[in-house]
Amino acid sequence: MSEEIGVNASSGQTMVVGVDGSPAARGAAVWASALASCTGTPLRLVHALPEPLYRVSDVTAMGQAPAIAQARKVGEMMLGEATTAVRLRFPDLDVRTDLVPGPTAPALTACGAAATMIVVGADDPRGVGALATGSTAIHLVKHSTCPITVWRGQPGTLPDHRPVVVGVDPSGSSAAAVLSAFEFAHLCHTPVIAVYGWSTRHSAGDVTIPLLVDWEALDESERAVLAAQLAEAKRRYPDVAVTAVVEPKNPAQLITDQAADAQLVVVGSHGRGRFTGAILGSVSQHLLHHSPGPIMIHRGAHHGNP
Repeated sequence: MSEEIGVNASSGQTMVVGVDGSPAARGAAVWASALASCTGTPLRLVHALPEPLYRVSDVTAMGQAPAIAQARKVGEMMLGEATTAVRLRFPDLDVRTDLVPGPTAPALTACGAAATMIVVGADDPRGVGALATGSTAIHLVKHSTCPITVWRGQPGTLPDHRPVVVGVDPSGSSAAAVLSAFEFAHLCHTPVIAVYGWSTRHSAGDVTIPLLVDWEALDESERAVLAAQLAEAKRRYPDVAVTAVVEPKNPAQLITDQAADAQLVVVGSHGRGRFTGAILGSVSQHLLHHSPGPIMIHRGAHHGNP
């Protein structure tokens, strides 16, 4: 297929997956390989070596040579295990591996400079590894130009026919996320659930909307806002069925509710109004720690097929 998730896969571009030897990382690699196979994009598996092992003087490095050799050996083993898991499902996929200097987040950012997407595995969002995953994702979203997917689920799970949920921001900052959600749905022949949570408070002055208001007309107005945000994606991907969920409810919780039966959640990382945050929007932050499945976070513009 010629479609790509988020960007055009021109010569030299790959889909990057962070590998750390965990079941979640192997699961992320297998999941990403399905997308790479669909789009004809090479898969690049990357393991970052421990930072202290190379940020030393030449003299110190000589003394740490055994430790450095062992770290490389372990890293190569992790990459080999992930490669094996991928080739069992997609034997014809172009898979490349790299051992690179750490720390992990800057290393993946550098590797993703010419990537269609960066994928990292995550355990249960309530687990002890959630904070580490969150900090890595925050760095990647802040410094990367391609979509970042934080994958969690049962190892070996592939994209299927469950719906894709996309959070829509009335400011338009989620436009790239909407296009990527539709593109993913198009590739997987699955529907999209477009979620738009609006507040009963005006942003200017944080004034509550009066009780004596035409709520039906207000709901129609908010649905018209959503329809405008979806128009371009529906034009590009007319085969994708769309269900609109519009409620006067906190967007983060509304998306989380819909995510329970979805295979992927897609959101923007910056926004205004209800999607506010210094690095990651409050909605993205919430989903990183509460979404039961993969979440794709979009920071920049979408560069897929027109």
